[in-house]
Amino acid sequence: MTHTTPPPVACEVVHGAPRDLLVVTIDNPPVNALGHAVREALLQAAERLDADPTLGAMVLRSTGPVFVGGADIREFSGPRRDPLLNVVCDRVNACAKPVVAAMQGAALGGGFEIALAAHYRVAAPAVEVAFPEVLLGLLPGAGGTQRAPRLCGAALALDLMLTGRRLSAADAVAAGLLDVLANDPIAHAVLWAQQLASAGGPVRRARDGQALRDTAAAHAAIEMARERVQRDLAGRFAPARIVECVAAAVDLPYEDGAAVEARAFLECLASPEREELVQRFFAERAARKAARSTASE
Repeated sequence: MTHTTPPPVACEVVHGAPRDLLVVTIDNPPVNALGHAVREALLQAAERLDADPTLGAMVLRSTGPVFVGGADIREFSGPRRDPLLNVVCDRVNACAKPVVAAMQGAALGGGFEIALAAHYRVAAPAVEVAFPEVLLGLLPGAGGTQRAPRLCGAALALDLMLTGRRLSAADAVAAGLLDVLANDPIAHAVLWAQQLASAGGPVRRARDGQALRDTAAAHAAIEMARERVQRDLAGRFAPARIVECVAAAVDLPYEDGAAVEARAFLECLASPEREELVQRFFAERAARKAARSTASE
């Protein structure tokens, strides 16, 4: 008897009036990492949403204790496979119909970028969000350096990206990164998506956020971040590129800032620092696994 592995992303049509919902569920244990198959399925779901006139909105959800745990770090050692995450996020964001992210668990790295690419975000109170890429010698490379500052301002965006620290859902709502807390974020997101579909939209994109209107405050935050990098993170490769990308979000149109981010991400990806930190990550994970195995004997 042969056993087939279920696909890591499932799509379900929830019927409603005047139009149906497309509910997209990521089920890629243990942390719903954004591997190639997941990225490909998310891209297809976004294209299906726009192409099908019977669909009025999409809910993006996942199973398990983590919403999306970020990129599949195992792919870093090989050639990059299309569709890349930035392409997927841009396609989700470009949907002409509302996309609501339902976050029942942590959204980390690329997972947070997927949520920011959606038009609306609902999170459980215990959810945390973070940009931990700097801990691996990288930066948010799927629009995160451009979308986050436009929602929460340069100072908080820089702090999150330079430290990798986690932000509570309540603080993320207060900062404008998330929209609403709900004990059952999936049910809330479905109801909200139904209401948006009935009203014919609208979509609301992070790229149009107004948190950088105070350019003086944004530039002050960038200068403080540059000083912080020189003082506390001298010799590190990724932090200076992160500051460069957020500065681009302040000074340039979204498309130009995204191009700066894309170049900086490739520079980080090719840096010796990234390779060393990723190797350390795998070594530490193997050590923890061995310790757990020894403890259970």
